[in-house]
Amino acid sequence: MKLALLSLGVFLGLYFVLQAHKEKLRWPSILRLVVKKRPEADGEVACRLLAILHAVLVCILSALSNLVIGPWAYSAVGEVNTAFQKFVLSVSLGYFLFDFLWCLLSGGETWLMIGHHGASIFCCLLSLMTNVSGSEVVGCLFGAEVSNPFLQARWFMLEAGLRETRACRIIEVTFALVFLSCRVFWAPTLLWVVVASPKPPQTIKVGAVLLQIISWTWSFFVAKKLFAAFKHLRQNDNQESKLQKTE
Repeated sequence: MKLALLSLGVFLGLYFVLQAHKEKLRWPSILRLVVKKRPEADGEVACRLLAILHAVLVCILSALSNLVIGPWAYSAVGEVNTAFQKFVLSVSLGYFLFDFLWCLLSGGETWLMIGHHGASIFCCLLSLMTNVSGSEVVGCLFGAEVSNPFLQARWFMLEAGLRETRACRIIEVTFALVFLSCRVFWAPTLLWVVVASPKPPQTIKVGAVLLQIISWTWSFFVAKKLFAAFKHLRQNDNQESKLQKTE
């Protein structure tokens, strides 16, 4: 738990550093555009940058844990946590605590998002306290976070006023495809292994089912966005082809 609290402190520290020195930092042009158009959103800009940092970091750590260091999530459900798994869980627990506080204080997130963060905190905390099931929880973190950078990139594009650009639509489609692939098709395979195994605690199974229900609920809305983005890209292609013919 000490490492989780340290992780929370690091994310809080980074947030305040980004806030305090936002004018001195060499932001990419799109971030400067967002901050210029919405100066009141600089806190959310910092928070979303940390979301990208955590997502990239935890995906790398999760891949290392499952594919290099071991054990593989599917073959070690309910087993005693390794030192590396504890490290990954602590890093993510600290971040989720930070973002959960942000969601509550900012008031800008849906109850579904707050519920997702609550369930994530519950699973990470429970795995650390019981010292088991780190394998499947770390594996779950990869599936939960791998689409996050695309989600945050979409937000920056929208806030910069680039909604109607082809780049924004491509990011939307990429996010939706990655999200649906992980949450709808891959995640249930790991959930089935966890639920069917007698090793994981019942509380871990309940947390896993809850996260999957939230993922399926989100997937419905993401699928709608995907179809809308595909439709928009198609219309743009048709318009471009018509212009080329007239020329």
